[in-house]
Amino acid sequence: MFRVILLLLFTVSLLFSLDVSNKESFENLLLNSEIYIDKNNSLTIDTIETQLFSKNSQKTLAFGYSPNLTVWVKFKLENSSDKKIEKIIEYTNPLTTDVTFFDPTSDKIQRDGLLHINPNRESINPIFPIILEPHSSKTFYIKAYSHITTLIVSLNLWDKKSFYKHEIKHQFILAMFFGAMAIIILYNFLIYWGTKEISYLYYVLFFLSISTHHLLYRGLAGLYLLSPHEVALSVEFSSFLVALPALFLALFTKNILELKQYPKLNRLLNYYLVLFPILIGLFQIVELNRYKNLFSAILIVFLFFIIAYSVWKRNRQAYFLIVGWSLSIMSGVLMYLSSAGIFDIFSYFPYYTEFALISESLIFSLLLADKIKQLQQEKITIQERLISYQKEEKRKLSNMVREKTEALNESLKEKELLLKELNHRVKNSIQTIVSFLRLQIDEIEEKKTQQILVNIENRILSISHLYALLYTKENICFVNTHEYFTLLIEDIETSYAMPHIEIKLQTEVNIPSEYAIYCGFILNESITNSLQHAFIGRDSGEILIHLKKENELYRLSINDNGIGYNSNTKSDSLGLVIIETLVVTQLKGSLSITSTDGTKIEIEWRENG
Repeated sequence: MFRVILLLLFTVSLLFSLDVSNKESFENLLLNSEIYIDKNNSLTIDTIETQLFSKNSQKTLAFGYSPNLTVWVKFKLENSSDKKIEKIIEYTNPLTTDVTFFDPTSDKIQRDGLLHINPNRESINPIFPIILEPHSSKTFYIKAYSHITTLIVSLNLWDKKSFYKHEIKHQFILAMFFGAMAIIILYNFLIYWGTKEISYLYYVLFFLSISTHHLLYRGLAGLYLLSPHEVALSVEFSSFLVALPALFLALFTKNILELKQYPKLNRLLNYYLVLFPILIGLFQIVELNRYKNLFSAILIVFLFFIIAYSVWKRNRQAYFLIVGWSLSIMSGVLMYLSSAGIFDIFSYFPYYTEFALISESLIFSLLLADKIKQLQQEKITIQERLISYQKEEKRKLSNMVREKTEALNESLKEKELLLKELNHRVKNSIQTIVSFLRLQIDEIEEKKTQQILVNIENRILSISHLYALLYTKENICFVNTHEYFTLLIEDIETSYAMPHIEIKLQTEVNIPSEYAIYCGFILNESITNSLQHAFIGRDSGEILIHLKKENELYRLSINDNGIGYNSNTKSDSLGLVIIETLVVTQLKGSLSITSTDGTKIEIEWRENG
């Protein structure tokens, strides 16, 4: 009886044999295979051969995320031709963590998969090359197991040349997709760098994270970018890789919709975004792999509700989002249906996900451009309102200033008139005092006393001339320095009657009235000292007076070419004391006196010093 059963099994196995000698370059191998589900994950190649396999009738077998089972696929290939045939078996899911190929006749075992990528492999999907000798047949086994990622089993049998031609085309299309995404991401990052608009940053981070995830999903990351250890880490923390795009998409949506205008929804979303990474981390710790994307899915559903509500509220940006999200959600639903084995869109439209992502990125770019345009329009409107407001305020302010100016001018005219009158009265009073002094000088015969009174007269006249000038000028804040100093010099020359001494005056700047009186005293004392002491016993002499200003610094110098100043002479030193006191105390300046080749007095003081 046992022999009969074996004979029947052998006969059935012959019916499932696939002759590869007369086939096309591509064949779906799973339709010509048998499968066995090891729910205990305990069978090996030595024990699987005794198990009863069942005939498969589906092009793709999907078992969802992290199923606790192992799928064995058994198929027999026959070469009825006279030539040796080389074929490639392609396992079309790069996310399966562990795929093992067995050739029982030669004890040849090849291991591949997401966590065991063959270092010599140049294809995105795991492949297993086989050779069939003329007029021979072989039975092969493939063991597929995925403890973290999705388990989708699909096998294709390829002619070697056709496979690599297909693979080059496939990788080229994916390279074009990721290149386009890189350009879009870089372009929008540069816009963010220039505008500092935070929506662009969230846009960049969203598409950068989703492109990273898609590199892993398509198998390119494991093939070209990451080491096996890095791939294992990525798989281990794949829940975070899925959560990041959802998080950045939430921030992008929140910002672009200006969710603060909907306080309750904004508050709920903020609470969930705080809990979101905590929940993801908790499920990662307890290793609930089957539910690792649950909270990302909840966030996506919540965001879709927010967008739908914003559409109902006629939020302009929400219309763009609803279109982009429709593509994204449809892609996610179709990927789930494919993983669950319900409907495989990718057998009809292999690059639907890439198409959806590119379309979504372009729609979101249009959304950002529209928002910027809307913000610019709002900015223009606000600027127009601001300009109109500024014009009105300027008009009001101009009227106020004109009224205040007119009042101040009237008040200033009155004060200037009163000040001029005061100056005139002071001048007259000083002139009276000078007249009394002159009468007294005429009555005194002692030369020294006369000289003292003459010095006093000249000091008083320096004040009188200043008030006389202020009375005759419109602007009393500044004094015509040359005119004022000339009057002082003429009075001194008249008092001392020394025509052989030439006094030269050079002024480059007018000085404020507050400094003029002190400079007049200093000039009077300096010239008087020079005339009294510098030219004794000389037939000629010269006194040079120079006033200038550099930046904020005034400089007054009085030089004579007389006999020089003897610092040991104590007689009649009041003039120097007056000069030093005025410079230091009143002008807050510095005084320098040198007596080499005559006497040189230099005074410096700072404006408003």
